[in-house]
Amino acid sequence: MGKCAQCAPNLVLLAAILLLAGCATVPEDLQPVPEVQPGVAEVRADPQAFEGQAVVWGGTVVSVDNLADGTRLEIVSRPLGRNQRPLEVDRSDGRFHAFFPGFLDPQVHAPMREVTVRGRVVGITEGTVGAFPYTFPRVEVEALHLWPLPPPEPRVIYRDPFWDPWGPYWGHPWRRGWW
Repeated sequence: MGKCAQCAPNLVLLAAILLLAGCATVPEDLQPVPEVQPGVAEVRADPQAFEGQAVVWGGTVVSVDNLADGTRLEIVSRPLGRNQRPLEVDRSDGRFHAFFPGFLDPQVHAPMREVTVRGRVVGITEGTVGAFPYTFPRVEVEALHLWPLPPPEPRVIYRDPFWDPWGPYWGHPWRRGWW
């Protein structure tokens, strides 16, 4: 048997491992993800048809309201990636309300944070966006995943090598080592 015939099973195994390693994983708290689910716009159009249906929706938090019986998040819906994280795109199906049956700290679940919820559609809530009347699909949250903040951009300080309030590097006595 030639060397290539002996290496073939190892190459197939290596390819399978690399393929699986490249797959995005869904956080455990969001599993199971429904195979077929309605979008926010579909539920807004016909809320009775989708009442009780399981959904996994995500987006950007707009507001957090702590009520006596739980917390209501207003979320701008965004399409989700393979790992169920909201994508950074300039499109949305609309807004929805996610009702969490406990306390969520508004400083942690602050506006502009990315969140994904798994829950059931329980109807609609009438409200406003600014002065515009709006119908929000309402989801009873079974699981909520707050995505980590991206690392801050490194701060780069550009300095002109030819302008310095003390003159060139060799011009100021402190920089020469004697004072």
